Amino acid sequence: MRYLFEMCWLVVLFIILVATTPAFAATCTERQQVCFAYCEKTYNNSPKCRATCEDLLSMCKTTGCWESKVAAKRCDFDRR
Repeated sequence: MRYLFEMCWLVVLFIILVATTPAFAATCTERQQVCFAYCEKTYNNSPKCRATCEDLLSMCKTTGCWESKVAAKRCDFDRR
């Protein structure tokens, strides 16, 4: 029983650590690189997709927020 309890705590701790670790870039420019990689992987580097990344970068540098069809709105980006 004690072993099961310890394992449950380890799983909970792991989930908390994973949930609080940023899964993507911390600056607007880094987030743009993630967007470009998504375009390359998903849309074969479509010019329209890359243009959307450029627009999102401009908005991010103004507001500090990044929101797209594939990424939930996040507003704690460094505006670099």
